[in-house]
Amino acid sequence: MNPFTPLLFFFGKDMSRHIILLSGIAIIAWFMTLSGVVWGGYLLWISLILIATLIIWRAGDFFSPAATYIQNKHDIPQSIKAAVIDAIASSFPEFCVAIIAVILIGRAEVGISTIVGSALYNVLVIPAAAGLVASSPMVISREVVWRDNIYYLGVALLLGAMLWMFPNEWGAGVAVIFLLAYLGYVFLLHRDFKKSKKQSADFKKTDILETKTEDDDELELTSEKKAWMWVAGMMIVMGGASHLLVEASLALGDMLGIDAVIMGFVVIAAGTSVPDTALSVISAKKGNYDAAVSNIFGSNIFDICICLSIPILLALAISGEATAIELPQLGLIWSLIGATFLAVYFFWSNNLCV
Repeated sequence: MNPFTPLLFFFGKDMSRHIILLSGIAIIAWFMTLSGVVWGGYLLWISLILIATLIIWRAGDFFSPAATYIQNKHDIPQSIKAAVIDAIASSFPEFCVAIIAVILIGRAEVGISTIVGSALYNVLVIPAAAGLVASSPMVISREVVWRDNIYYLGVALLLGAMLWMFPNEWGAGVAVIFLLAYLGYVFLLHRDFKKSKKQSADFKKTDILETKTEDDDELELTSEKKAWMWVAGMMIVMGGASHLLVEASLALGDMLGIDAVIMGFVVIAAGTSVPDTALSVISAKKGNYDAAVSNIFGSNIFDICICLSIPILLALAISGEATAIELPQLGLIWSLIGATFLAVYFFWSNNLCV
């Protein structure tokens, strides 16, 4: 068996060349660093950041057809599938970053800044990218605007309130509040799912006919078990790549004299948002505009409510102490809230389907 076969399958022929090139550059840069060449370190960390980002990107590409298969099996509406299944898997890099930040490096603010930066990227960049590839003007249903967009605005305000009320440390109380907020969102999704099941009896038949996409050439699924295995496998791959992304970004920030919070807000946030971008762009290409937008806000809700609360609870269980918070850049939160208000305005006033 050709040792490069798994590499070619996962990355594809064209991207495999870039991965091999970047890997070669990283190896050379590593030897240069060992030899005392200072700028070899810059080259090493930048190449590793790019490799990690490409891995996260491709893992998101493989996740999409697996999630679609599960959706068709259970007759899940597009918007709900995007807000839950897609959002959870595409947010897994942010979850891993939060775990690493809270438990491994003891800097929760890195996780918070990454989640805020990722949320800003999702709200401002991904709708623009989806709009560029859409085959027609994007029209968003009233359900998505009221349920996902407005609920996310409430979650963003909740994050700002928690940072204002508890600026120094977060304990179990804050974590439980975030978890309850997410349970409220899941309740709304479940209610809409039951409503959708009653309204569209032949929805499943139509979707099954549309299941064959360009992704099927890469990933052939024959059972739900296999689909879930791909979902779980790609989440593990994204987790490992996220760890590499965090370590490389923080090391590069140290060399450049850039604070870890800023690296999290810019570099790590952009890298972990790649799966969200891929999934929303794929949905927009297919004309599933509700799914493209639901993925954005569902992912952001998961980021804030789950990716911040679970690491805090794990750290509390391990050390018995609350998680220290040191985030002087509170303006990041208000910029996120402002961007969310802007998204609500544009989706409601220009692109609402009644």
